[in-house]
This record gives sequence, structure tokens and C-alpha cells, in this order.
Amino acid sequence: MNWQTTADDALRTFLRQPRLGLVTDVDGTISPIVADPDTAQVTPRARTLLAALRPRLALVAVVSGRSAADVRERVGVPGLVAVGNHGLETWADGAVHLAPEAAAYRPALEAARDALNAALLPGMQVEDKGATLSVHYRRAADPETAEAVFGPIAQAVADDQGLRLFRGRRVFELRPPLAIDKGTAFRRLVRDYALGGAVYLGDDTTDADALRAARELRAAGTCYALALGVESDDTPDSVRDASDALLPGVAGVEDFLAWLLKAVSASPTWS
Repeated sequence: MNWQTTADDALRTFLRQPRLGLVTDVDGTISPIVADPDTAQVTPRARTLLAALRPRLALVAVVSGRSAADVRERVGVPGLVAVGNHGLETWADGAVHLAPEAAAYRPALEAARDALNAALLPGMQVEDKGATLSVHYRRAADPETAEAVFGPIAQAVADDQGLRLFRGRRVFELRPPLAIDKGTAFRRLVRDYALGGAVYLGDDTTDADALRAARELRAAGTCYALALGVESDDTPDSVRDASDALLPGVAGVEDFLAWLLKAVSASPTWS
């Protein structure tokens, strides 16, 4: 599904809206997936394009499962809105702001972290992101076996601590049982910035919440929002099903950002 062909009419309609916004995931979208998440880097072209789009749109934001502070530093574009931990925290006014209802779950997360660390298989890693935990198994000798063996362990730990377990691409995530995700984060950004048009870009299971939210907002007439999934060799079905069109990997995202920059530079509409 070629986004330029499939979404041509939708993109033209999007550009006619007042106050346009762009919201993007990070890993697998503007940063290639790597075995060690600490070494992931946003591509220079994506960073340059995001920086150029920022003054031309009402909103340029990144929404990630990473912490908000990590996102802000890793993307490295001044003025971007950084939403971390799947919507549980936001970087604003020089500090990280955690959703108040999430703070009470910190002791449970710490207990879960210790239990998970005690049961890790070789090559696995627990990442404590403050408001959530991620268990990475991409570097396990056999990731499929690691997923099958460790999945029940992660579920039991989550249940014991009153947390929710989510699965992504080679990662288990434990989060507080709150009705906050990338979809609610996207809706909040659309509302807070009074966007008439918005695009969400994402590649993983957790992005499907935001991709679906974009289509629901458009159907409701609240905001003309588009859901653009990012395709790879292991794109989840949930992303394919929730997307209006698919971009071919990080390079495809860069091409879309370049197209958008050219389009809004020719006819700025956000102010």
C-alpha cells in the first residue's frame, strides 16, 4: 500500500485544515530498531526535517514508550513536545510531569523490577523507566523461546503487583492499570493544541492505540486526523489494521516528512 497513492485525497484534505499537527513515535519510526535500545539514534535526516517542521506547524510532538526525558534528549529538537511512557509523563517547562495517578504505583513497579531481574534469561534486560518497566529480549540467543518461556513469568509478576502486561516487538512492558496510552495521549494533544488536522506515525503494537484514535477522531468530525503506520518485516497486524496507509520503514517516514515540509512551506495554514 503506497501512501502517496492510497492517501492522496486524504492528504489534500488534511492540508486544507487549520492548525496542523504531527505526532510521531520514535523507535522503528524515526529511529531504526537496534538490539540495544540504549544505542538507538534518530536519523540525521529525520531530526533535520522535524526541526524544520516545528515552526511551520501548530504542533510537532513525539510520543514514545521511552521516558519523556530520554525522548527529549534522544530526539534533540528544541521546542518539540515530548510525551513519554505511553502518555504517563510529559516534558514541559524544563521538567518531567508525571500523571498524578501514576505516582502511587512506584512501589509496585520497584517490586516487579526486582522479581523480573531475578528471573531473567541470558541476553534479557529490564529497563526501569520510572513510570513503567520494559523487559527487552531482542538480544536473547533465541528471542522466540525467550518470549514463550518468560511471558508467563512476566504475566505472573504483573498480576502479583497489580500491574498490566503489554507485549511489543521483542519487549514486555509492565504499566500501571490506568486508562492512559498512546491513543489517549494523541487525543489530549489534539485537544490541547486545538488541531484541525493531525497525523500520527507509528510502527508497533502500542502505536495501534493512537492510529485507531486518529481514525476515530476523523470519523467523529473532531479533527481530520490520519493514521500512518510504519512497515517492517515484522509489522504487527494491529498496526496494519489500524492504519490509513503504510510507510516503508524509517526511510519512508523521512520521505513523508520531506513531503509534508514542502507542502506546508508552500501554503502555511497553522496560525
